[in-house]
Amino acid sequence: MKITIKKLEIFFLIVYFVIAVFCYFFFGVKCLLGSFFGALISILDWFLIKFMSVRWIKHRKYSFVQNSLRYVVVGFSIWALFKMHLNVLGIVAGLSVVPITVMAVSIITYFKKDVNVE
Repeated sequence: MKITIKKLEIFFLIVYFVIAVFCYFFFGVKCLLGSFFGALISILDWFLIKFMSVRWIKHRKYSFVQNSLRYVVVGFSIWALFKMHLNVLGIVAGLSVVPITVMAVSIITYFKKDVNVE
C-alpha cells in the first residue's frame, strides 16, 4: 500500500464519517453539527498547512505573520463554534479528525513492511 497525501485526505473523510455516525446516533443532531464544523475547521487547517509548507520548501521562506494569521483564524473559528452552543463533544471529535487519522496511518505504516511513503 502506497501512502500519499491524497490517500491521507481520503482517510480524513472516512474517519469523519465514522465520527459523524457515532455522534448522530449517540448524542443527536447538535453533536453531529459540532463534529461537522469541527472537522471542517480541522481539514481547512490541514489544507492551509499543506499550502504553506509547499511555499516553505520551494521558496525557502517562512512567514511568521502567515503562520500567526492561520492560528488566529483557526482560534477564532473554534471560539465561534463554542458561541454557537453546539455540543462540545462533537466539536472536539470533529477537531480530532486530522490528528487521529495521521496517528492511525503512521501506526499502520510503521507496522507494515511493504508500505511505500511518498
